[in-house]
Amino acid sequence: MGSELSDADLYRQGGLGGGLAYTPESLRWIFSGLEEVELRRMRDEPADSPHFGEPFLWTALFRRPERADGQR
Repeated sequence: MGSELSDADLYRQGGLGGGLAYTPESLRWIFSGLEEVELRRMRDEPADSPHFGEPFLWTALFRRPERADGQR
């Protein structure tokens, strides 16, 4: 699926090696300044579907936290 090589190895290689792999924990860390709304695996979509979905990939929805004055 995605590459689990270190950043240094990816730079040495000069490519992403099939993509990058993120765990749910790493996605939460990357977006730690935002509120998690939903984090789940994608739903599989058939080849003729107008939507993209692969069950080995994660999808996430985050939002800015609400401020004290009620704005985002």
